[in-house]
This record gives sequence, structure tokens and C-alpha cells, in this order.
Amino acid sequence: MIIFLYGKDSYRLKQNLDKIVDEYKKKYSGLSFSVLDINEDGLGKLEDTIKTISFFDEKRLIVVKNSFGNAGSIAEFIKKWEVVEDKQRILVFVEEADEAQLVKKDKKLFAVLNSDTNVIKKVELLSGAKLENWLVKEIRVTGYEIEKNALAKLLNYVLGTNQKEQDSSVTWRFKQEADKLINYKSTQDGKLITITDIELLVTPKIDLNIFSIIDAVAFRNKILSLKCLHHYFEEGEDPYYIFSMLVYQFRNMVRVKHLATSAVIYSDIIKKTGLNPYVVKKTYEQCGKYTLEEINRLFSSLASLDLRIKNGDVDIENGLYNFVFAL
Repeated sequence: MIIFLYGKDSYRLKQNLDKIVDEYKKKYSGLSFSVLDINEDGLGKLEDTIKTISFFDEKRLIVVKNSFGNAGSIAEFIKKWEVVEDKQRILVFVEEADEAQLVKKDKKLFAVLNSDTNVIKKVELLSGAKLENWLVKEIRVTGYEIEKNALAKLLNYVLGTNQKEQDSSVTWRFKQEADKLINYKSTQDGKLITITDIELLVTPKIDLNIFSIIDAVAFRNKILSLKCLHHYFEEGEDPYYIFSMLVYQFRNMVRVKHLATSAVIYSDIIKKTGLNPYVVKKTYEQCGKYTLEEINRLFSSLASLDLRIKNGDVDIENGLYNFVFAL
């Protein structure tokens, strides 16, 4: 029997493989379970494993990785040992690549593994509603829930501005952030992850364009800030992401400036904020451009702008321009 798992989403690929292995180990001793990497073990090791007879008269589960593009014909091996028809040996072929990549490496092998006679699971990269639904389910299975606006912020923080182009690390990052949030909530009252939890625990992904804008604004460079904003909007990027990043940075500035004006030493500021040392260094430098009262005023104006945007009283792009003018 053959099970074929493939796709670029490495975390969900692992999820599917773990489920198969767990189900197998519930039924059998696990002594007839093997994991082989053809790149390291070679085709000969796979053949030796196939030939080995189980002393416990139980089905053998063999996970095979990196079977494409290697010396020796896996396709011929499958035919020789009649693996498809064999009910006592289950071979799980796992490949972290999409169809085009696998066909390019070994068209014949892909055709054999992708046959209707096999169990096939294609694990595609998730985006949009599919990614949101998956994340909600991952959180819900632990007994927790996430607010809709908190979910939107988490997506924004992890994906950054370019939410259409995903890679295999995205679901890993979401899983890590979800685990962090759930561990935190387990020490608190309630089972609902809120937007405050996201802002407290999740570090936003910052691309270079965003970094340039935030840096210019935080250092009170009005002319450069306006130029960066104009370029950003001309590129059709999301103004709401810029807004969320400004809120994030000015919140950090409030915390750092408050501690600095309270005579807290620099090393303790890093400990008390829990921020990355580089972030603290940059924020500390930016705080030198403002008094604590000025930072509080600007942070309050962002909160006010958020409310006005949500009520439809102001256009977000105009609101951001006005915020920069008020620096």
C-alpha cells in the first residue's frame, strides 16, 4: 500500500504524517515502523527494510523521504516489490514540494505515486479564508477561541503587508504564536484570545518599506515620513497595516520613555519590556526626540484616529498624513 503526501506547507505536511504514524502506533507495537531518507540511506536500505519480516505478524509502516531525483529507480522498485498490492507493508512517501517541482525531478515516479490506486494527500499553502479557518481550528482544538479582530491582527502581524505570497514557514509561525498565546491565556482568566493579547505577545513582521516609514515617523522626520507614506500608498499597499505598526511602535515608545524617565537603567528596560534588545535600542534612540508628554499625546491621537476611522469620520490615508503633520 502506498500513501503519498506532498506539498510546500511543511508544518501541515508534518501534521498529516504524524496523524498516520500515531494511528499506526495505536494498533501495533511500533517495532515494525521505520523512517528512511533516500538521500542518506539509499535505495538499498529501503530494499532491506522491505525484505525484513515482522516477528509480530503486524503490518510494517515505512516512511520514505526524498525519493525524487536520486540514483536508482524508485518507480521500478515499487513495481518489483508489488508495493501497491501489498497489504502488509505501508509505504508513506513524503515530499516537501509541489507537483511542478516533483514532475521536473522524476515524471515517472510522480505518475506512479499519484495513481488513483494510492492514498494521496496534497498539502497546499494556505491563504485568505482557508488560512484563517485553519488557524481558528488549531486554536479551538485546544479549548480556546480567538476574537475576530484579534484574528485579523494576528494575521497582519505574522504575514506583514504581502499576504498573497506565502512560504512553508507561515503555518509554523502561526503555530508557534498560537502556542505562545494559549500558554499565556492558561495563566489568566478566560478562554478568549483578545486583540490586547496579540499586541502584548506577538511581534509584527516588518518589511523594509514599513521599517523606513516607521523609522522616519518615530524619529520625527516629517518630510521623509510624508515621502515614504506617499510612495507606500502609490504602490497600493495596505494603509491599515501602516496604522497598526505605528500603534505598535508608539506603544513601545510610551513604555520605554516612561521607564527611562523613571531612572530605570537601560539593561532593566530590556528586561521589563520583554522586547528584542535591538527594538529597545532603536526605540530608546527615537524617544530622545520627544518628551513623555509628547509621546503620550501622539499615542492618544492614534487611539482617537482609530475610533474616527472605524466610525467612518475620516479616511485612513488622510488620517495618517494628518498624524505626521502633527508630529
